[in-house]
Amino acid sequence: MNPSYAEPEKQRDATSGRIYSLLILAILLAFPSTGFIQKIAGLWGVAVYVVAVVVIVFLTAALSRRFYPFLHRHYKGLATLIIVGLATLFISLHPVEDKRGPGKSSDRDEGLEMAVTRLYKGETPYYPSNKTAGPLSILPGSILLSAPFVALGNPGYQNVFWLAAFLMTAGSFLRDKAAALWVLVVPIGISTSAQYEFISGGDLIANGIFVALVLLFTLNIWENPSSPQWQRWLACIVLGVCLASRINFLLLLPLFGAAMWKESGFKSAILGSLLVVATSISISLPFYLHDPSGFAPLGSRNKIAFADQILPWASTVIIGITILTSSLAALWLLIQRSRNSKIAFFRCCTLVTVTPMICAVLVSSWVNGYLDFGIMKDRFGIMFVFFALLGWAGGLRCNTNVATEDALEQPIH
Repeated sequence: MNPSYAEPEKQRDATSGRIYSLLILAILLAFPSTGFIQKIAGLWGVAVYVVAVVVIVFLTAALSRRFYPFLHRHYKGLATLIIVGLATLFISLHPVEDKRGPGKSSDRDEGLEMAVTRLYKGETPYYPSNKTAGPLSILPGSILLSAPFVALGNPGYQNVFWLAAFLMTAGSFLRDKAAALWVLVVPIGISTSAQYEFISGGDLIANGIFVALVLLFTLNIWENPSSPQWQRWLACIVLGVCLASRINFLLLLPLFGAAMWKESGFKSAILGSLLVVATSISISLPFYLHDPSGFAPLGSRNKIAFADQILPWASTVIIGITILTSSLAALWLLIQRSRNSKIAFFRCCTLVTVTPMICAVLVSSWVNGYLDFGIMKDRFGIMFVFFALLGWAGGLRCNTNVATEDALEQPIH
């Protein structure tokens, strides 16, 4: 190809790739809040909201590029201001939301407090359902990781901590500090679901972040030939604890194994995956054996079993489709030739975590006879958002020195 034509074509490909990435990212950011919006404004409200999110994503991305020198130069000050602002908002608004009382406010924070307190007393953290909090659907890993923040006075503090950690990691991962500021501010600013989860002190924001970050950290450790062996094993142990936070995250294990195999070899993939699995089982199994009938996380299936009375096979099919998606995504990671394997990995993680929610929306819509996003009111969609940001945020990068280096913003084939 004539060099005089190659550069414009490369720029066009980069531009189309950014548009593709931003559009996909905007839709993924809008999806978790559709249940809230439909409840308040109906389906037309959902349509308007999705369009508004797309416009805001593209507009703010353009503004980030426009003000890149300022954002890059004042990154530390802006990052500090944002984190302090988030902490202040939580401290100010959480008591207002919490005092609404049982049944009127979120009970995720109360559930975590009760679980950690019971565990500290030597009791099973899986309390009977009561008027303060419903059955605890999280696995023991999430209880252990929230314990320090409960000790500080409120499990909601973990959201502030992990958002700060996500900001720092995103800056390194994207190699663009302005884009890192965007992925912290804009998703929370446009997502009613994330806003309510943050103010109410629920753990879904923290859960989605620490799983994504520890997956990234573990893969980086194993891919680095100079990493000491003890760091590799410790990373797998920590990952095992993180994945043992909610049952759906265990379906990311095939993707982790595939990514390890691709980047570090078959032996490393087997050893690392076995240690992750062993850790997850070792911290979960004792609680199950102590009281199998009271092990509430096994009741998580009830969240997608709402239509079983009409469609008896619905929840089984949703679980089966999600497992199949995880298996096929792992196989694809092994055979694909992406310029950036971690981008492919996080896109696959997004696909696996969003699949049951999409299926649940489709089943609910079929049962009710109209497009129904009601299942999204529980805010579980927040958990896939941080995988999506790491997978599709390449189109946000403002630094022209790296904007086309790896073509992160382009579709992966």
